[in-house]
Amino acid sequence: MTKIKHNIKYVTEKRWKDAQEAEKLYAAHTITADDDWNQWWSQQFENYSLLIGRRFEHVLEVGCGPHTNVRFILPVIHYRHLYLNDPLIQYYFSISRHNPVLKSCMKRINRLLRKPSSQIEVLFTSEDHQVDLCASKLEELPYRDSLMDMVICINVLDHVQDYDHCMKEIHRVLRLGGVLVLGQDLTNEEDYSNCPESFTEPLHPITLDHHMLEETLNPFYQSQMKRILPREAGRNPAIHYGTYLGILTRIK
Repeated sequence: MTKIKHNIKYVTEKRWKDAQEAEKLYAAHTITADDDWNQWWSQQFENYSLLIGRRFEHVLEVGCGPHTNVRFILPVIHYRHLYLNDPLIQYYFSISRHNPVLKSCMKRINRLLRKPSSQIEVLFTSEDHQVDLCASKLEELPYRDSLMDMVICINVLDHVQDYDHCMKEIHRVLRLGGVLVLGQDLTNEEDYSNCPESFTEPLHPITLDHHMLEETLNPFYQSQMKRILPREAGRNPAIHYGTYLGILTRIK
């Protein structure tokens, strides 16, 4: 595929680490709000009505952030094992006292997360559900092949280091017939022309358009629901021409 200047699929380790530091600052300023557009995403997905009553043994949210999107999904589904993955999960738990999904387990989590490790996995039991916290990069998920029945990836892909590798990891850990819930802001050449400074701000190193996203998804996933919101309906019309919303089934 011809390289287009507005599609940035890979950045250096240093560029990604700079973005992670910017993410920490952003989280510190928004933690008391207990929301990072999570309610907005839920509304765009029609409160995940398509998933109501469905059963998923293993549910993973990648790039879960300090507030999570899965907290709006869990009340409408049946699940057994919940996995939350984010490279900054230790930091988020050090500043968070408001996460409704894990608030009751916060004290125990904080104690266990004091272990010095570059990749921490903590497994514990909360009522009838198991929760697994993991601080690995999305490019390096520690889960075995085809473990997950659902993967949630919302507002994540523009924060990674290597888009292609991340998409391969999501595909690897999601079982055949499993569900991918994907939400992503989109950027095109018009955005590049109108707001070039958005391509150099530290928080979002990766930029994608819907053509690149669908080129990755189409061979492997079938849409249960797909929408591309127009610019005026998105979160930040100044720098995103659209927003992708998909609930997809892995078909191969």
